[in-house]
Amino acid sequence: MLPGSFVQRSRKCGKPTCRCAAGEKLHAQFLLSVLVEGKPKTFHVPAARADEVRSKVEQRKRFEEAAARIAHLNLRRFLRRKGNQ
Repeated sequence: MLPGSFVQRSRKCGKPTCRCAAGEKLHAQFLLSVLVEGKPKTFHVPAARADEVRSKVEQRKRFEEAAARIAHLNLRRFLRRKGNQ
């Protein structure tokens, strides 16, 4: 699992003779955006690892959603038991 957000954006590389210079067929750039010591940081993700990083960020989001559902169920159970005492 990885914290943060996975970002994919398109950009020009800056080379005047590149295919992207005219604004078409831009280059993909992959980033991992996270909070480090309370400050936003962005890390470059190599294209070869983009799918892996995207998957690990989604895995963490699914984990947090499941944990929130479990916590909500536990609260409901606690409140039901509290009412019976």
